[in-house]
Amino acid sequence: MKAVLIVLCGVCAFQGNLEFDNSSQVQAQEVTQSGKVTVKTKQVVAQQKSTASQIKTRKAEAEKKRKAEAEKKRKAEAEKKRKAEAEKKRKAKAKKKRQAEEAREQEKQAAYSALGSLVGAIKRKIEGNWSNRLACSGQEVTISVKVNISGEVTAVKVVGDSGDDTCRRSAENAVYKASPLPFPDNPRFLKWLDQEFQIIFKPGI
Repeated sequence: MKAVLIVLCGVCAFQGNLEFDNSSQVQAQEVTQSGKVTVKTKQVVAQQKSTASQIKTRKAEAEKKRKAEAEKKRKAEAEKKRKAEAEKKRKAKAKKKRQAEEAREQEKQAAYSALGSLVGAIKRKIEGNWSNRLACSGQEVTISVKVNISGEVTAVKVVGDSGDDTCRRSAENAVYKASPLPFPDNPRFLKWLDQEFQIIFKPGI
């Protein structure tokens, strides 16, 4: 009986050991599988984080590009507006200058026209005060005359070689005696007529 018991107990012990070994293997497998799951979960999380980071980077780059394009467009529009305004100002300035030049030219022509309408009266007054016209008989005399706004003669000169000395002196004296000469009464004309204007005389012809 003792021997049998020993054997039986040995068997029991052996079987018990077998059961213990099987439990350890299962636990090891579970631990291994749990470890694999943990590793796999970490990999997924890392991949998700990487993907999220890439998406975030792409969005940031896209936003940066969008802002850059928007800024470029804004600058282009601002430059276009600046050029348009500059061109508008240039045209306005050119128009103003052209109008001023046209007005000046019109005023100049009006001054000459006004003076031209008085040439006959000026010549008649000079001739009326030319006491020695015979000194220039048969000679053509060109006289340059300068007057102020009231027609007062301020300078007289016989131009070129016209007339001999006696003729030239008599012509100059006649102009001074005729002062003041008929002159356009518009003060604005003076700036165009303050230059010496010339009158041609042909006494005795």
